[in-house]
Amino acid sequence: MTTVVLNDRAAKLWRKGRPWFFADDVQSGPDLPALVSVTDTRGHDAGLGFWSPRSRLALRLCGSWPGGELPTAEAFFDARIRDAVARRAPLAGADAGVRLVHGEVDGLAGLVVDRYADVVVVQVGAAYAEQECGALVAALEHHAGAPRMILARNDFAVRGLEGLPQEVRLLAGRRVESVRIVEGGLGITVRPFTGHKTGFYLDQRPARAFVREHARGRRVLDLFSYQGGFALSALSGGAAHATAIDQSADALAQAQADAEANGLGSGLTTRSANAFTELRELRKQGAEFDLVIVDPPAFAKSRREVDGGLRGYRDLNRLALRVLAPGGVVVTCSCSHHVQLPRFEDILRQAAADLPFRVVLRHRLGAGSDHPVWLGLPESEYLKVVVLERFD
Repeated sequence: MTTVVLNDRAAKLWRKGRPWFFADDVQSGPDLPALVSVTDTRGHDAGLGFWSPRSRLALRLCGSWPGGELPTAEAFFDARIRDAVARRAPLAGADAGVRLVHGEVDGLAGLVVDRYADVVVVQVGAAYAEQECGALVAALEHHAGAPRMILARNDFAVRGLEGLPQEVRLLAGRRVESVRIVEGGLGITVRPFTGHKTGFYLDQRPARAFVREHARGRRVLDLFSYQGGFALSALSGGAAHATAIDQSADALAQAQADAEANGLGSGLTTRSANAFTELRELRKQGAEFDLVIVDPPAFAKSRREVDGGLRGYRDLNRLALRVLAPGGVVVTCSCSHHVQLPRFEDILRQAAADLPFRVVLRHRLGAGSDHPVWLGLPESEYLKVVVLERFD
């Protein structure tokens, strides 16, 4: 079976832009993961889709295909990877870090591909892409700049929903433990095998650029700093000093090493600590900062966690505002796709309530242009970055 038919209720949702469907949204489907043609009951073409019979989210649309014929896996992945790479050509310098494939937005449902200089790291969250991994690797070798290594960082829990194991696996080339990228003139070490996500948070490129541009002369506090991307960006922009706080001593050691390699080591202090605890202690000490970055992990990874996550965001941002110097700026973030921007901003209003100064919303930022948002999939706009300023 190569065609999946949406029932009438699901077809209405498809016409409104919905790209995800459950097993009971279709009349029937193949017994194995497959690339399928999708239609409604009247035969209207809904394009291609990834079919996953073991997943509750059984069908994810992958866009149209010219000519009406169902392509082979080789032809499909070659064309999709080629087009995705071409869209990002302005960002894809030889020593850059760039997201080459951003899932459904690029017609490759459940697939993420990040390139760090000449190293490619993939995350495969769809059973069909896993099944046809050979075709995917061939397309990446052809279109992603002859990478030195292609690594699968498939150690994330969502793969279990597709019946796939969590694993880290070398797909092509030779093992590369670390690679250096350059962003805004700053050298950054990426560790593909052990770093967060695929090795680095490429989506925060615009926010790091903002920090770099507004850091001159400021005292900077980088919370949940990981490898100090914001702290180092601030120092490269002329910050007076930056303090990076994270619970991972290993990540902070890499931040210090990168600071030294960029000639910024004297301006950086690292502290392995819980951000909430450290903020309370800094407030007791009367410490003040001119620029505070709040970039925690997702506090709400499911709908069940939203209420607790919102309390976490409120308390964290209230603490951050309490150590902000007059005229200071907070760059605060949420990567919880279950917490959309209006709700996040409402939590920030609650965090600012009753403070002895006004808090002004200066800017809204988001993920870089290599992480485009599909209007039909609100979940693809997962990263919210809000810039607040203290007015006295």
